[in-house]
Amino acid sequence: MASFFAQALAETLWPTRCVLCDVAGSLLCADCMRALPFIDFYQACPVCGAPWGRIQCDSCNAVARQSKPIASPCRSCLEYNEASARIVKTYKDNGEQRLCSIMASMMARIVDPSWIGWAQAVTFVPATPYALRKRGFDHARLLAQAFARETGLACIGLVEQAHAADQRRLDRAQRALNIAGRFRAPRAAGFDRVIVIDDVTTTGATLAGAQEALARVQCASKLVTFARV
Repeated sequence: MASFFAQALAETLWPTRCVLCDVAGSLLCADCMRALPFIDFYQACPVCGAPWGRIQCDSCNAVARQSKPIASPCRSCLEYNEASARIVKTYKDNGEQRLCSIMASMMARIVDPSWIGWAQAVTFVPATPYALRKRGFDHARLLAQAFARETGLACIGLVEQAHAADQRRLDRAQRALNIAGRFRAPRAAGFDRVIVIDDVTTTGATLAGAQEALARVQCASKLVTFARV
């Protein structure tokens, strides 16, 4: 009861506002939700999830495969633009953890139901130690837990990250080098099929690294992210 009244008082003094348009009422208002750049399933690449790769994908074709790791199969909810970037930044860097449930609900709605039936559990790409110290929480873990609640699957931390640097300041080649061999999955024994959750797909190097670690212990994986660059 005390918690309820404390929340009611906080909402009265500092009402929840939309992270995109600042209108009072909810973290993401209906108008802003409708305007988000959702990726069209029928236009997206069926392999890597690139927004316009259904017929000819420039992200995972034979030439691209020679220069970078390919994370697949992958589905992403939104294209990464100013709006989706602000949602991610508000969640990750500004600590608005209530966005987690909204993001996970959107992600769950774009996943093929057959993926949910196929998977034994949900796991996630863990934050680097630096990111964890900076933010105070593991954003991917919370997102995976919320996604698991949406889908009825268990959420289990199977992948570990060993001393990889933060990816956001690295170029494509540096990302691949930074991630190569940096993940391990010592806890994946007993799991054969999982869905891996992360917030953003940039080059796919991070997801590919986590997927490779799972594959080394005979665990197949499918990938779901909130946004895709």
